[in-house]
Amino acid sequence: MTLLIIITFGETIIGIADYFKPSNSIFVFFTVASLFFAYIAEFDHLIEEKKTGQTGNLLIYLHYFILFGLSLITVSLKFISEKEANSLFAISCLYGGMLLFYIGITIAITSNKPQYNSINKMNLIGWIVSSLLIGYAISLLNPSLFIVALCSAVVGIFNAGMKVRVLYQR
Repeated sequence: MTLLIIITFGETIIGIADYFKPSNSIFVFFTVASLFFAYIAEFDHLIEEKKTGQTGNLLIYLHYFILFGLSLITVSLKFISEKEANSLFAISCLYGGMLLFYIGITIAITSNKPQYNSINKMNLIGWIVSSLLIGYAISLLNPSLFIVALCSAVVGIFNAGMKVRVLYQR
């Protein structure tokens, strides 16, 4: 499933490339890159790969949240750039996709290595949800492509930073 997610990240970049101007594309790239960074931090560094007594089905199925989230993000970024699209719908899809992505990442916390099990999971979840809600609210208040791309990039970078903070706390 990890390979499919990596391919989906690449498809996201390719799929939205035609819709952005130089002034906005860096923020869109940072959004996708920060999501990829959060994914890699969790699945490449934090997950305990040699756990006994588990089938690993949870780790397989949680990738559906991530896959559907990335697909929603790709579609919404295409919608946001179109004048005819409903901005409420497009922004809701963007942040709904980010929420699905982070739900998948957060479920994976249960399979972290023992040295990362002592983290305050509710605190981490609270920061993720709070940042998504703040970004969503700001994007709805000013639904221009620039502001939406900037807010989603800030939210993504913040949440990736929280994931890396967990990694380097130990």
